[in-house]
Amino acid sequence: MDLTTNYFSLFGLPVAFALDAAALQPVWRELQRSHHPDRVSGDDAAAQQFALQMSAHVNSAYETLRDPVRRARYLLDLAGHGIDSERATVADTDFLMAQMELREQLEDASAPHELDALEDEARDWLDNLLREFPIDYAAEDWHEAADTLRKMQFMQRLLDEIREQRERLEDEQDDF
Repeated sequence: MDLTTNYFSLFGLPVAFALDAAALQPVWRELQRSHHPDRVSGDDAAAQQFALQMSAHVNSAYETLRDPVRRARYLLDLAGHGIDSERATVADTDFLMAQMELREQLEDASAPHELDALEDEARDWLDNLLREFPIDYAAEDWHEAADTLRKMQFMQRLLDEIREQRERLEDEQDDF
């Protein structure tokens, strides 16, 4: 095992979107134990550096595999069809219009409870996209898989913004 080992192989998994995320943690802990820099603290600098890099590789693999959006992105990268998130856009105008409407609702929310329905809708969107991605990926429809991933990233960002807005609104309420 080295720093070029793909994340799925590192965790002893087939390269696939579907996986048991709960089963990752025990493997991650064992890999961390095996490659922790403290295990080689008495070795030379090269061994210590390698252990540090392996530990970081294991952590990166764990974080990527346990997050379905990051896992989808990684799968496309492995297949040679990665996307540039900075330049990639969604061409689906219906999706973009729905996204704008959801963002307007987020901007208009003035109390934490007003975010509940918006969060449910965003989660439903993301859940549907998470079901669509493995179909596109298995069919090797790279264009569609990449488009689905971009939509997943949009929805994940929206959910993150909803969480942040909820925290701000709750903090404002606590200040009163």
